[in-house]
Amino acid sequence: MTSQITPVPDLAESKALTIDWRSLGKVVAPPEAPPVVILPGFGNDTGDYECPFGDKDAAIATALRNRGWRVFVVPLERRDWLNVGRSVLSRDYWTSNCTCDPGYRWYLNRVRSTVDMARCECLCDQVDLIGHSAGGWLGRAFTGDPLGFDSPPATPDVPHQGVRTLVTLGTPQRPPPAELGRDMTGGALRWVDVQWPGAHFASAGLRYVCVAGRSVTADRNAPRRTLARYAHSSYSQVCGDGHAEEGDCVVPLSSAHLPGAKNVVLEGVYHSTSRVGTYGQPAERPWYGSDTVVDAWAQFLV
Repeated sequence: MTSQITPVPDLAESKALTIDWRSLGKVVAPPEAPPVVILPGFGNDTGDYECPFGDKDAAIATALRNRGWRVFVVPLERRDWLNVGRSVLSRDYWTSNCTCDPGYRWYLNRVRSTVDMARCECLCDQVDLIGHSAGGWLGRAFTGDPLGFDSPPATPDVPHQGVRTLVTLGTPQRPPPAELGRDMTGGALRWVDVQWPGAHFASAGLRYVCVAGRSVTADRNAPRRTLARYAHSSYSQVCGDGHAEEGDCVVPLSSAHLPGAKNVVLEGVYHSTSRVGTYGQPAERPWYGSDTVVDAWAQFLV
């Protein structure tokens, strides 16, 4: 299998690779490949990854299974995200001083249960985590959260024993600078990035792959209801000022990579399987989980 890989210049965190996903051959999981656990993004549910819009053949889980991976998706319903509201009423939320407790503890508990189930059913010690959007930074939290460990870590520099790789797909890895905007997670994302900055556990053997799409350049002056105008609003929530930023129409490149990780850029790839601003309408554009796109990052699981 070969791919065309060239450096992407001037990315803030570290040098990235752009991969021509259109020219890749199909990646096949080796027999000893760990199972994959998919961590849904904010507002998403299990069906978005198992059977989006009633079409199982269009699912990221199906694409990976067709390549030989054993796939588990963290079980979520859309209404489960209302649990984040547990932190909204706190002073910490409005002063951007939240941690993952209590707003996201329920999510991390679901991840732990799914990881344990995958390891048990597949009779293996480790899994590979695939975190889409917010699932990526919550995956970072899971790898370092001692409450999810098999046994208490000897030092804080030891990651979860059951995770081999963390792949993030269109993940906002850090909040905007405080002077440019507020952390929309109430500080939880900032806390994760401070606790476990960059590819924090790379030296302990955890592999990090951060994938970002480059499909839309934001423009604050673009006509309303255009992708460029939508991207400006979305990028600004993530990085502070989204004007002229490039990204996947939801998360800008400048926020999607981590220092020390294998950082990847995919040209023409969008954030989600659904139309921007919705969960119920198919985008009909290539996204990270499209059958034609997954090989670009699945190759790093081989």
